Amino acid sequence: MGPEHDGPARRTVLVTAPVDGVRVVDLTTGLAGPFATRLLVDAGADVVKVEPPAGDPARTRCAAGFATWNRGKRSIALAPGSSDVHRLLERADVLVHDLPAARARSLGLDADTLATTAPGVVVATVPSYPAGHPLADVAASDAMVQAAQGFMDEQQGLRDGPVHVRLPFPSWCAAYLLAAGVVARLVQRARHGVVLPVSTSVFQGGLAPAALYWQRWERLPTGLTGHTLPKIWPDAALSIFGCADGRFVQLAGAVGGWIESPPVLESLALSDLVELSEVGVTPENWSTWDTVFRSRTSDEWLAVLSDADVPCIVVRELGECFTDEQTLANDYVVEVDDPAVGPALQAGPPVATTPPGPPAVAAPVLGSTTVDAVCDGWPARATGAVTTDGDALPLAGMRVLDFGSVVAGPFGAQCLGDLGADVVKVEPIGGDRGRGLTQFAGCHRGKRSLSMDLKAPQAREALQRLVRSADAVLHNMRLSAAARLGLDGPGLRAVNPDIVFSHVSAYGPRGPMAGFPGYDPTAQAMTGWEHANAGEGRTPVWLRNSVFDVQAGLAGCLGALLGLYLRETTGEAGEAGTSLLAVGISAASEVTVTLPDHAITPHAVLSADQTGVDDAHRLYRLTDGWVLVDAADDAEAAAFRARFGDRPAEALRDRTLLTTLDDLSTAGVTATAVALDQLDAFMDSPMHRELGLSRRLRTRGYGAIDLVGGFWNLGRVPDETVPDLGEHSHEVLTGLGYGAAAVDALVDGGVVRVSVPEMSA
Repeated sequence: MGPEHDGPARRTVLVTAPVDGVRVVDLTTGLAGPFATRLLVDAGADVVKVEPPAGDPARTRCAAGFATWNRGKRSIALAPGSSDVHRLLERADVLVHDLPAARARSLGLDADTLATTAPGVVVATVPSYPAGHPLADVAASDAMVQAAQGFMDEQQGLRDGPVHVRLPFPSWCAAYLLAAGVVARLVQRARHGVVLPVSTSVFQGGLAPAALYWQRWERLPTGLTGHTLPKIWPDAALSIFGCADGRFVQLAGAVGGWIESPPVLESLALSDLVELSEVGVTPENWSTWDTVFRSRTSDEWLAVLSDADVPCIVVRELGECFTDEQTLANDYVVEVDDPAVGPALQAGPPVATTPPGPPAVAAPVLGSTTVDAVCDGWPARATGAVTTDGDALPLAGMRVLDFGSVVAGPFGAQCLGDLGADVVKVEPIGGDRGRGLTQFAGCHRGKRSLSMDLKAPQAREALQRLVRSADAVLHNMRLSAAARLGLDGPGLRAVNPDIVFSHVSAYGPRGPMAGFPGYDPTAQAMTGWEHANAGEGRTPVWLRNSVFDVQAGLAGCLGALLGLYLRETTGEAGEAGTSLLAVGISAASEVTVTLPDHAITPHAVLSADQTGVDDAHRLYRLTDGWVLVDAADDAEAAAFRARFGDRPAEALRDRTLLTTLDDLSTAGVTATAVALDQLDAFMDSPMHRELGLSRRLRTRGYGAIDLVGGFWNLGRVPDETVPDLGEHSHEVLTGLGYGAAAVDALVDGGVVRVSVPEMSA
C-alpha cells in the first residue's frame, strides 16, 4: 500500500498541468464523449477532434453546448475509417470513441484489433450500451436510453406516469466515468508500463445515480427503517416554497430537519409553526408552511435562513447562476470569444487542479488543422516498454482514505475502489450520517470501515500511520473542520508528502457561500435544474436521483486520479477540488451568457405536462403504455408529422404500443417503448449479472443485498461488501502495526469501535 510501486522510477520534472503532453484522438460527437475529452483538455491534454466531413451534428443542434464541450481542442475533418486515423494512432496515447460495438469492429477501432495495429494506445469507449448487451450495436440517444431502461419512470412528476427528464444525466455521468477511466489507465501505464482498454456507456452513466435507490435487501440494519427513497418520496419537493416576489426557495428542509427545529423557528419569529416541528413538513401541513413563506421575498428568506445556518437557495433559471458572485469567485465560468457563439461566459472546468490546467481556448473551426500538422508535432510513440499483461483493475495495490459523509465524497471514493484501490472508510464512532439512508449502500460498496474518534488525542498516532500508508484522500468535509483534523491538503502533506488530496465541497472554497452547508437539492435549485425539470410555468421539482451528488463524486474521483497521474510522472502529488455547484454549472453548459449584454442563449424548454420539448421529441400515452418519440434529425421529425399530423397526442392516444412502434419504424422515426418499474427486472436479469451491472453481496447489516455496480467494463470485479460500522477496524489497525492489545485499549477507551455482527431477523 501507499506510494510504493513496482513500475518505472518516477521522474522529477518541472511540474505542469496534470496530464500535460498526453495526446488524445477524439472520435466522439454529441455530449458524453466530447465533454469527457474536454475534461482532459482542462487538465493539459492535447486533444485532436476527428469529425465527419459535415462536422459534429452538435455544431448546429446545440451551438452553445458544442462551444463549451469542445473548448481547447483541434479539429480535423476526416471519416473515422480513414487510414489517416491510424496515422494519428501511431503517435497518440489515447483513442476515445463512442461507436457501437459492431461499427467499431468494422472500422478496426475495437480494442482487440488496436492491440495489434496500434499497440500502446489506451482505447477508451463510451457507446450507448456496453459490449455484451443486446443493444450494444445500437446508437441510442440519451433520452432513448432513459426511456428504454426505466429511468424516466423513476422521477416523481407533477402527474402520474413517466416524465421526460430534461437533464441528460446519463450522458453527464458517462462523461465523468470515461475521463476517470482514461486517467486511471494512464496511471497504470505510468506505474507498471501496462496498457489496457477501458469502456463505459451512456446506460452505465444512467446506472450511476440509480445505485442510490435501485436496491433490494434481505433486511434493513437497525436504525435504517425510513428514507428508502421510493419514487413517491415527497420530502425534498416539500421543502420548495413560493415567496412574495414570485420566486421560490429550496431548503434542505425535510431532507435534513433544520427548518423544523423549534429553536430555528423561534429565532425566525415563526413561533406559530413550532407546534408543527415534531412532524416537520408533510403533504397535509405543507400549505401552512407555504403561507408563511409567501409572506416574505426570496431575498429576505435567504438572509434570515442563512443567518440561522439553514441551507436555503433561491431557485434560479437555467444559466442564471453564471453571473452569481459565488460562481465568479471560484472561476466556475470562463470568458471565451467563440467563433460561432461569440464572446460569452461559458461553464468552466468543474475540477480545479494544483497545478492548474491551461487557460480556456475557444472550440475549433471545423477542419482547422490537418493530419500532417498534428503528426509533425506528435513524434512516433515508443511502444517497447509497454505490455498488456497486467491487472485488469488499474489502481490495484493502491490505498485511498474516505473521510466523507452521506453521498458525494463517499460515491467518489467508491469509484476509486471499483478501479481497484483499497478504500478505507474512516467514520465517527456513531457512524457516517449517511448510514440513516439507503443511499449508503449505493456509495460504500467494496470499502472497509474503520470507526474512530478522530478528535481524541489517542487517535492521532493511528491517523498519522493511516495517512502515511495511503496514496490518496478524498472527502467532502467542510475544509475548516478538515484543517483542524489535519485532513486538508497542507495537513495531509505534512504527514505524507506523496499523498494526493481531492475535495468535494458544496459551493467551492472561495466566496460568500464557501462555508455554507449544501445538498443535492440546493445545487439543483441554484443551477436552474429544478425549474428546467419542472416544465414550463410549473412549480420547481427536485430530480430525486441526487444527480449532482453523484456527478460531484465522479468529479472528485477524477480529481484524485489526475493527482495520482501527476505524482507518477513528475514526483509531485497533485491536489484537486470540485463542488456540487461546479458540476451543476457544467450540466447547464448547453447555454452560455453572451457578452456584453449578459443574455442567456436560447435552449429547449420542457413542456408544462413534462412530456417533452416538442412534438417530435416527446412521450405519448397509448392505450397500453407509453412511447418515446425521439426524432434523430429534421427529416425524421418531418416524417413523424406527416404520419401523425399536427396533433399527434390525439392521434396516438387510442393506439396500442405494438402497432405504434411498427408504424414509427416503417416511417423511419426513432422511438422506443417506455419501460416502467424496472428495479426487479434489472436485478433479476442474468445478462445484467453477467456484465457485472448488478451485484448480489453478502453483508452483516443488510444480509443479502442486490445493488447496481459495473460503471466501467474492466475485465474483473473486486471483492465487495457493504461494510458494517467498524467492521474492519481491527483489521486495518493491525495492518498499520498495532498489536491486538493496543487495538483493545483503543476500543476500551472509546477511541475505536469494532462492529458486532447482527443476528438475522
